[in-house]
Amino acid sequence: MDAVGIDGHDPNLTRRDFLARGSAATVGAALGTSLWPAGARAGVGAGDEATVIRVRDENVVIGRRVHKPVLAEMLDKGLIAVTGKPDVTAAWRSLLKPDDVVALKFNQSGAEGLGTTVPMAEVLVRSLTEAGFPASQLVQLEVPPAAYGELGTSRPSLSWDREETSFGSGSDQLSAVLRQVTAIINVPFMKNHNIAGVTCCLKNLSHALVKHPARFHANHCSPFIADIVALPQIRDKLRLHIVNGLRTVFEGGPEATEEYTVPACLLLLGTDPVAVDTLAVEELNQQRQDHGLSRIEARDGKLGYLAAAGAHGLGCADLYSIGVKKIQD
Repeated sequence: MDAVGIDGHDPNLTRRDFLARGSAATVGAALGTSLWPAGARAGVGAGDEATVIRVRDENVVIGRRVHKPVLAEMLDKGLIAVTGKPDVTAAWRSLLKPDDVVALKFNQSGAEGLGTTVPMAEVLVRSLTEAGFPASQLVQLEVPPAAYGELGTSRPSLSWDREETSFGSGSDQLSAVLRQVTAIINVPFMKNHNIAGVTCCLKNLSHALVKHPARFHANHCSPFIADIVALPQIRDKLRLHIVNGLRTVFEGGPEATEEYTVPACLLLLGTDPVAVDTLAVEELNQQRQDHGLSRIEARDGKLGYLAAAGAHGLGCADLYSIGVKKIQD
């Protein structure tokens, strides 16, 4: 059977060409050259929700060591680009209210193998506190226990709602942390997933904020991922998605083994989690091609959970309608 790209187009047009062409040379620049066909959107300006910022610096990871000053610079550039604001403080203040209690939602699955959560948390917390958000207003989820005390952030509530909440395709108890916080900064990994196909922004939210995630893996996690994230208790709190792509898992996920882990050295930032996940699929498929593996298969041109998320209005699942701004090292 011929391969099908996640956008329904010839996959030869959406691998390296997509990542190479859909880019801008500097922060704030429009797309330099366009892959999109006539009538499709391209070069979407800063502030448009379907724009994804791609920041890469090959010096950020050496072996398993993360160079935090380089990572901090990457984050700064990404924040300015995704918000269109003149500096980092203004960027954070455009995303968050001064009194917000902010969840920083990481991913503990595969974290030990990847080894990038703690430096990412340190850089992110420092960026927020320097912008005027006290560490006491920050709640880290799924980080090593030592990180709470070292960074001075508040501990998350570990309890669950007593009653189940229906989300259409199922129901479950929601994490009490959703009542503790008023905003969410989502910080997922970029990994292949043996059931969903890919785990990134949407799955990082859906299968960690419900008590019994194992119930919701049938049919490649669709429509469960989309239905859960569409709940107002989650959706209304989402402010920004920052993909930790410093080291990524292109096969064998969601756990991380050295054999299938590469130093991708990148961050993806956006306010549209569907658009970010759509680009993440392309990133992982390029890595798989580089290692002689087939593309992550899709049905009807898109991964099932992405198609469902787009249908829910959670964001843009059409690759050819997503603007990409590429900040090179």
